[in-house]
Amino acid sequence: MAETLRIFVSTTLDLEAERAVIGRAIAELPVQIGIEIRRAPALTPTLDEIFERVANCDRVYFVMGNDITAPAGLEWNLAWRLERSVLPLRRSPKPTPAAQEFQRMSPIPWIDFRSATDLARIVSLDVARLLRHPANRYGLTLPELERLELYIRRLDKKEMNVGREPTGAEGGGVLLDSRQGEEETA
Repeated sequence: MAETLRIFVSTTLDLEAERAVIGRAIAELPVQIGIEIRRAPALTPTLDEIFERVANCDRVYFVMGNDITAPAGLEWNLAWRLERSVLPLRRSPKPTPAAQEFQRMSPIPWIDFRSATDLARIVSLDVARLLRHPANRYGLTLPELERLELYIRRLDKKEMNVGREPTGAEGGGVLLDSRQGEEETA
């Protein structure tokens, strides 16, 4: 029987809107499976409420902005204590000293993103790879697995294009007209 993919999304207050980006990215996957996206209750969640939502998740997306805020710190701590699979994502152009220390103490490297589009691509690729579980936990059919594989290749190709540094005029530049100096001297 197919399992439901359970995802917990934790964000700092300055990146709360990124929850919707993650939800849309997951909704646009090329396969239809049961996916449950969880979060802590919006108003002063208790330890038990957060524990209940994190305890049996397949993946925790931790989205860090410029500062660590409650309840994100507790969600992070619980996810690690419960040995959940955590993907730390950050967009911290001006991190506070507390955020810098929090990020430095991470047991795994952070993945930086620059925009909502970048975040959506990272999460889409990650979820698609999770769905390719060797035991087919999520009950995908062969045509669905093939669509998923094409989707992953397309996202990988986008990643290569996005990650490439601009060179030459593509990166901007100044064009000088050498003829102008000749006209003035003539």
